[in-house]
Amino acid sequence: MKNIVKAAGISLVVISSSFFANAAEAAQKVGYIGTSYIVQNMPQREAIMSKLQGELKDDRAELDRISAAIQTKAQKIERDGALLGDDGIQKLKIEISSLQAEGKIRQDAYQKKAKALEYKARNETLSLIQKAVEKIAKKEGFDMVIDAQSLQYSKPELNLTEKVLAELK
Repeated sequence: MKNIVKAAGISLVVISSSFFANAAEAAQKVGYIGTSYIVQNMPQREAIMSKLQGELKDDRAELDRISAAIQTKAQKIERDGALLGDDGIQKLKIEISSLQAEGKIRQDAYQKKAKALEYKARNETLSLIQKAVEKIAKKEGFDMVIDAQSLQYSKPELNLTEKVLAELK
């Protein structure tokens, strides 16, 4: 989730910085928001995170199953090694190696899927915030809204963070 907050802040800074130079030239009403604060406190955050975890649940369970199988076979070698003989131990070691290879492939796929879902969740979050910001800015007559991270100083009455949070509820 920290990556989402960082990406949201950076995205808004980049977008807003291109407009900031023009704001200095013209008398415009400029507001600001704390994007990271909004992301952390928005009511939709839990739903988005639950959805993300739900989509990864089956993959995580499969990784746990493979890990448990590896551990069980390793314990069997340790516990019953003398009874199994060299052939039995070798067979279990081959099975463990096979499970480890499968686990590595599934772990890589899991991480790739998790990153894609995180990117999708970040975009969904930013889209919700953007819509709320646009609505508040239009309603209150703001020409521009930038992220608080790019500010050195601003009047507190130009802070739209709580109004955006209220709009998201």
